[in-house]
Amino acid sequence: MTKKKRSEQGRALFYSRDSEGRHEQTPSQYVLWAIREASQHGLRFDGTAVKIEKMLRDQRSIDGDIFFDYGIKGNTMSREGLDALRRTAESDMEVSHILIPRRDRLSRPDDPVDAVALETGLRRLGITLVFMSATLKPLGPRERPDLSESLLAMIDYDRAGKDRLDLAQKMIHTQLALAKAGYSTGGNPPYGFRRWLIREDGTMIRELEPGEIVRMSGHHVVWAPTQEDELEVIRRILELLKTETACRVAKTLTEEGTPTPAGDRYRTDNGVRHKPSGVWHSNTVTNIARNPLLHAVVEHGHRSMGDQLRLTPEGPRPLTEDDICPVTQKPRVVRNSRENLVIAPALIEPVVDPDEHQELIKVLDERGGTQRGKPRSRDPDRNPLGCRVYDMECGWPMYRFPYNDAFRYKCALYQQSSGAECNHNQVDGMAAVRFALSCVKQRLLSPTLMPKLEQRLRQLAMDDQGNDKLAKEVSRKRSELDDARREKEEVGKNLARAKSDAQFEVISQEFENQEKRIQELQKELNRLEKQSASASTGSDDVEVTLELVRKLTKLADGPKSLKLVRQLFDLIDVKLFLKFQKVQPKKRVINRLASGVLTFGSTPPPVEIYRGATAREKVRAPKETINLPPEGTVCPNGESKSLGNRSRGDTI
Repeated sequence: MTKKKRSEQGRALFYSRDSEGRHEQTPSQYVLWAIREASQHGLRFDGTAVKIEKMLRDQRSIDGDIFFDYGIKGNTMSREGLDALRRTAESDMEVSHILIPRRDRLSRPDDPVDAVALETGLRRLGITLVFMSATLKPLGPRERPDLSESLLAMIDYDRAGKDRLDLAQKMIHTQLALAKAGYSTGGNPPYGFRRWLIREDGTMIRELEPGEIVRMSGHHVVWAPTQEDELEVIRRILELLKTETACRVAKTLTEEGTPTPAGDRYRTDNGVRHKPSGVWHSNTVTNIARNPLLHAVVEHGHRSMGDQLRLTPEGPRPLTEDDICPVTQKPRVVRNSRENLVIAPALIEPVVDPDEHQELIKVLDERGGTQRGKPRSRDPDRNPLGCRVYDMECGWPMYRFPYNDAFRYKCALYQQSSGAECNHNQVDGMAAVRFALSCVKQRLLSPTLMPKLEQRLRQLAMDDQGNDKLAKEVSRKRSELDDARREKEEVGKNLARAKSDAQFEVISQEFENQEKRIQELQKELNRLEKQSASASTGSDDVEVTLELVRKLTKLADGPKSLKLVRQLFDLIDVKLFLKFQKVQPKKRVINRLASGVLTFGSTPPPVEIYRGATAREKVRAPKETINLPPEGTVCPNGESKSLGNRSRGDTI
């Protein structure tokens, strides 16, 4: 079959990437340059300045002949727009030119060799690359690139990569200067505060609109406490926290219908546009109470991020091993200690008494204990009853959480809703483990059960090992696979001998059919071999199981190996259902363990177990249907998009 020849004067594609810094030209100006270049070369090109402006507003990467990556770092070699450009260039033989304004718009690589290889790969497709400063002709399949062109490309991409480092230095120095002077370093203000334009002499000019950007010589932006209704809520939160926990304060505010921070904004999570649930949570309450702006102090640099440099009070610092994730080998966000923060007096008056505020923060620190900011343990061996303890009040599992030198199990619905739903039902972890082990011991100490259990396990193992049909089936599949591979080799030889396009098409179809058949036979053979391997280890599994059962007496008296206990509970499928009741020993009403049910194996549970989503964002989502405004409607206070574990007021 004759290979299609690429057109020499056909269609032009345009590619660019948005800038991390400020440059002399905008994307629309780049497109105007591309239109002129396409006209001079006699190429078809449907790009317009209006089209790319619309792409920027909608944050789309592909529109006709324009490919544009929005908000992507230059050292990221796989991007939506760039990947789509390469696929189009490979599949469409009408594409003859790719128009790229500058090399740094294509890439700012960590290693210049990667970007040069990207250029060379596009040129070997038979495509001409057109930059503002150079035009690179196509390369043949075995043609060597010109040495001078390669050297120039290496120099350009090396300079482009270093520009990211220079830009990071400039941004860090600018943020340090602003933070030390008490000005805003960017982002949305916290609850109760708004952005204000201020002169360097301290004169407040006016409040800025959400998203408004003003650049005036001798002027900066500060966060000022000018929302009296929100400030009243803050003062009430601070007063309540003196005697109540953050969960109780959040529940009180929710029941009273107090508007949440950014509660009137629409949000977009996983592509779904919705309004926040209107429920207060303990983290929201504590973050508001800990805000240092309340006593007129600016703190900057709580988290270090970035792949070039990291911020310190003295200036930029290079990345260390602690800044790199050992698994993915990518830069990670690091929480800085207090001595590494930039702390300066704010240019506003304190909202609360500084001494009283510091006393409250000490109280919150004491309540948080040593576990504040630490994630839940991911080691299953330290969680023997993980997802096997249930709260009979709501049907949810009870999650493990550290407590002093041990651990406890607490209702997951209460935790994931930050106290907004269910109750503070909890049980001592080791006490629950010992109770479950004692029940298992009591059940297996029956004089008739142990012999029956051993006999049944050995019978099952013998049935698995005595299955000769499985071995015969494996042998037959191997023979079929060898025959299919020989047939594929014969078809491949005939493919090279095809004398016409019709013969080539018929033989190609047969070759593809043989490949599919080989893949199917290989999958079936792998499945059968896996079954055969598991059947051969049946006797070993019986001995392991019996040895584990024989150790139950010692485990029940005082378990020392939680890993072994975990294996036992998984093996016999233990489930513990606990029921709590309200009691009032003194002034407070608390929940105490009253009764429970323990089940083994396939015994049906005494209550319906919750099977839905357990993630916090799912639990906190509004339960009623929300009527969203029509697509394209502009919300009064803008729209926020989730950034994961970030302030709900931050926008992208």
